[in-house]
Amino acid sequence: MLFSFFSRFKSSKILLEDIPSLDNIATIFDDLTLPEDSVYLTDFVLFHHENHFNIDLLLFLPHYGLYLGEKILWNLQELKGASVKRLTRQSHAASHTQLESTEKIIYQKLQDVLSFDATPIERIFWMKNLTYAEFETLSPSFHELLPRGRLIFKDDTALDIQNKLHALREYQTYAFSKLKVIGSLRAHTLVLPTATETFGSFLSPEQLLFLDTPIKNRSTLVLSAPHSSGKSTVLIRKVMDYLLTHPEQSVLVMTPTRLSGELLRNEFISLMEFAAVKCNLSHLHFYTPSPENESIETTRIFLESSLIVCDDVHLLSPETLERVIEHKGSRALLLCGVTNPIDIHANTLTTIYRQPTVHTVHFTHTKGALFTLLTGLKTHLETINSNLIMIILPNHEIFLEYKKAIEDHLKVNCRILNDTFSLQYDNLEEITLSTPEYISGLNVPHSYLINLNHHDLLYYPLALSRASDTVTIISESNLEG
Repeated sequence: MLFSFFSRFKSSKILLEDIPSLDNIATIFDDLTLPEDSVYLTDFVLFHHENHFNIDLLLFLPHYGLYLGEKILWNLQELKGASVKRLTRQSHAASHTQLESTEKIIYQKLQDVLSFDATPIERIFWMKNLTYAEFETLSPSFHELLPRGRLIFKDDTALDIQNKLHALREYQTYAFSKLKVIGSLRAHTLVLPTATETFGSFLSPEQLLFLDTPIKNRSTLVLSAPHSSGKSTVLIRKVMDYLLTHPEQSVLVMTPTRLSGELLRNEFISLMEFAAVKCNLSHLHFYTPSPENESIETTRIFLESSLIVCDDVHLLSPETLERVIEHKGSRALLLCGVTNPIDIHANTLTTIYRQPTVHTVHFTHTKGALFTLLTGLKTHLETINSNLIMIILPNHEIFLEYKKAIEDHLKVNCRILNDTFSLQYDNLEEITLSTPEYISGLNVPHSYLINLNHHDLLYYPLALSRASDTVTIISESNLEG
């Protein structure tokens, strides 16, 4: 490794605070010919627990590892007559580099997300205002503490830089994983791990584009996308990114049902724990409009929030949405749903991640929908080990009839989903009855759709029902047209 602490000047004292703030400017690093799966990040913000750290330069080469760089803005005039020496542990002088502490933070972040990681890290310095020839004129003390092979000068070519990077580490036949390394450092933007994706997965380019779209005061941002396209996935990461970068601000998330709000909140907490970051949860509020259309704009959580987020806006009442838009004032507004509710440009997602197998059963009047459902359920329960079956009915009036029939004939518990359902008191580990408006945010292994109106806006999204793996549509034969 390089030295522990960088330098103290004898003739002039230059503190890190004296260096001008760094902006996002094009650099010679952009001209590097990088292999596939390489990543080059400048002015990267690393979030770790309740802290964030600015990293000037971070470069990942899959067959070499990580390169951690710092921009040094000193020029020849400032360094004339100066000398440098290694700081001792007893010294009270200010260090002029943060690389050692930043490297420890990167290692800790990788450990917290991956539990174990052995990705090597090499330190480099980018002398933005210093040429190689100018460096050679400096005091020999600079040459002793700053190996030339770790310095990138302003007159270096892309080939010079590439050769220096390769010389610092031996080429490894086994490639380090971009997902594990860079993904872990940006873990709050990953999709959470699954049985098939042990370390999670990256968001799609469309999702990343939306995530990187800035949120400004008084702005309205719309995400319009079909079911199973990852709307809620990217929405909750957008909220987390906002709270991480604006820790003093508050966010209000409006959802059409209490259950969908609880599901989003649970995903937020799971993502926060996985990513080893910490948001102030007292600044994150979830709200479900009441049927009485109460005046949300007068509530404390609305007045204190700088960002209002509405998920599944197509399921919110038009009156609620109009009231939010009318009273948003200087707040930013983020709307997310299967349709664009207002006449402004919308970000879109087109990829559908789940295409369930749909089985359609038509029945005649002699054998009604309930009989057809009971027959199908009996076979389903005997042959498929499923944690949850959702039965979606056209109205509330037939809930009790269906519940009694299912429990009597199949000897299983059956739960009714309504606007009072809460994960704090109930569970979904059984057969559940619902109407379309209450299933926002749910993912279920199998759904039965009973006599739903084919022409209803919600019908075909329900057929791709809340990302069900399989769907059975039961309808009267004369409803097909």
